[in-house]
Amino acid sequence: MNPDKLRNVGIIAHIDAGKTTVTERILFYTGVEHRMGEVHDGNAVMDWMEEERERGITITAAATRCPWRDHSIQIIDTPGHVDFTAEVQRSLRVLDGAVVVLCAVAGVQAQTEAVLRQATRLKVPLLVFVNKMDRMGADYQAALSSLQGKLDLPAVPVQLPLIVAGEFDAVLDLVHMCVYRWPKGGDGADMQIADIPTEHEAIARAAREELCGAVAELSEELTDAFLEEGDLSEAQLQAGLRIAVCERRLAPVLVGAALRNQGVQPLLDAILDWMPSPHERAPQCAHVKIDPPGEASWVCRPEPDAPLAALVFKIHHDRFGAQAFVRIYSGQLHDGDVVWIPRLGKRERIAGLFQVHAEHHERIKVAGPGDIALIGGLKLAGTGDTLCSQDQPLELEKMKFPEPVIRQAFEPLDPAERDQLGQVLAMMAREDPTLTAVEDEESGVFLVSGMGELHLEVIAHRLEREFGLTARAGSPLVAYRERITTATEVEASIELHGDKTSVQLTMSIRVSPQENSVNQLHLPELDAFSGGVSDAMRRLDLRGVMGEYGHPVSNTQVEILSLTARPADAHIRPEAVGGVLSHALSKAFEEGMTLLEPVVEVVIEVPEEFLSGVLGDLQSRGGEVVDLQVGQSLCRLKVTAPLANLFSYSTRLRSLTQGRGSFTMIPQGYAAIPEARAKELLRGLY
Repeated sequence: MNPDKLRNVGIIAHIDAGKTTVTERILFYTGVEHRMGEVHDGNAVMDWMEEERERGITITAAATRCPWRDHSIQIIDTPGHVDFTAEVQRSLRVLDGAVVVLCAVAGVQAQTEAVLRQATRLKVPLLVFVNKMDRMGADYQAALSSLQGKLDLPAVPVQLPLIVAGEFDAVLDLVHMCVYRWPKGGDGADMQIADIPTEHEAIARAAREELCGAVAELSEELTDAFLEEGDLSEAQLQAGLRIAVCERRLAPVLVGAALRNQGVQPLLDAILDWMPSPHERAPQCAHVKIDPPGEASWVCRPEPDAPLAALVFKIHHDRFGAQAFVRIYSGQLHDGDVVWIPRLGKRERIAGLFQVHAEHHERIKVAGPGDIALIGGLKLAGTGDTLCSQDQPLELEKMKFPEPVIRQAFEPLDPAERDQLGQVLAMMAREDPTLTAVEDEESGVFLVSGMGELHLEVIAHRLEREFGLTARAGSPLVAYRERITTATEVEASIELHGDKTSVQLTMSIRVSPQENSVNQLHLPELDAFSGGVSDAMRRLDLRGVMGEYGHPVSNTQVEILSLTARPADAHIRPEAVGGVLSHALSKAFEEGMTLLEPVVEVVIEVPEEFLSGVLGDLQSRGGEVVDLQVGQSLCRLKVTAPLANLFSYSTRLRSLTQGRGSFTMIPQGYAAIPEARAKELLRGLY
């Protein structure tokens, strides 16, 4: 398809803002679906997992494609819960624009801020849809004000809600200067266009003047036209808004009530009119692997005859095996093609190419620039890998994800299922880059780490429902980290006793902190012992070197300086080298080590009458107040606190607020634990 006729758009927001409802209406009005799926009825097309339909939330990002006005819109409906933030992050990485759905009652909420930060970092153009205008307590101006303080670009209204007798009645459009109305009780397909009522003309003209003034600032030509006429023509306004959105200089704000089938068609028009096509999006740069070794930059052109550059942004497993979601930035993919994976230096053949509609797949022969497609048959490729031609090796910028902050032990009830459990957990970890699953050989359990209690709860349910595996799950534990504090060199020795001889093995190492969170190992001239050394490093990643709970080590560089044996001609087994390395690491960490703990940002909304009690409780949990806003009905607290102090906080908050408080937690990374408390943790006394 011509990339100019294509729009790649994500639907992003806080949980329960109405993202999936908006997407379901889009599918209906574009003719992709002949009925409206409803989240509350458990039959939403985009929430296709059983777990999603039961809980009424989106867990995994779902993709679809729909026609509108001789164009195609590829949509990714993303989760709103913070535990599944990786789904939002990797979706935004491959999209050309995003619609931020905002609840007209709650305004900007915690996860809204999180997704806006991600969109800002990736420079994704934005539209805003203020939803739920039909709800009691809806306040368009308050929602708009909350947004304007959080966006890194001006939010400018292009529509206003028309309120009649205290109820949301219609949408007043400032670009076309008309009113859109949908008959109550209908399916919303019959959108009626009418003149602006006389009593609302003054407000509409004042708002349009503000809109024209904001757009006129984009260029001298528009400024001159606005100063001369006091207005911009519809064509000038449309052209200016397109430039403003594509260049991320404005975020137009639309309004509606998706559950009541109001406001969705104008949103579709806005996506086509103002969102960029793949040609208009800032180009992606790839690294060119050249010989002799080195790197050069290459700009991806969204043209079918350009070299292939496609990014794997998600892995999914079904009954047919592993499937990879890809965004094609340049060139074409054909069913049956052999592609090159630069990270691995290996080739794989495409065993199936599909266009995706939620859980349904339609086989296609070719996918071109801008397309989001599904590939079957890739057994080696992972999230963040680039697919290209071996003759023209290119590598797109890699994807980064937050570290897991909570872990839980899983043990099969039936020992015969141990291998299968390990395979399924490994498969899930391949799908989800914020999930890790490692078998602890000493205890025989699988340690699974994720982004929160809900994240791990969903994993446990999927094990039983989708794979028929019953596993005993331990209590969730905070995923602490051990880290070396200062660079140090140590020497360690072990005695190896045989039937007739004994051997002394001595190793010198240098251990130092590093910025990258991935542990690094420098292994000079010890290739013959790499297996034993790798085992020791895996234990370091899994259990650390201190404390009975085995906190993994991060941000650490290990360099082996020397390895000697006496007698010099003794035969040394690889596992012996791993043993002396583990001993040396223990000595190094005894000389200077600290524990890191995950810190979260907690955003709490409570009635003012309960504020003092909530504040006192948070302070007792080590919370630090970052921001406090007192509104007419609710107070909004933003607090940073150690995750360990917030387990089961929902129960405590309900008790303190008589069930009227709500909160959201967002991981903020790791911080060092004070020395006295760290010692207690290491002794297992915490």
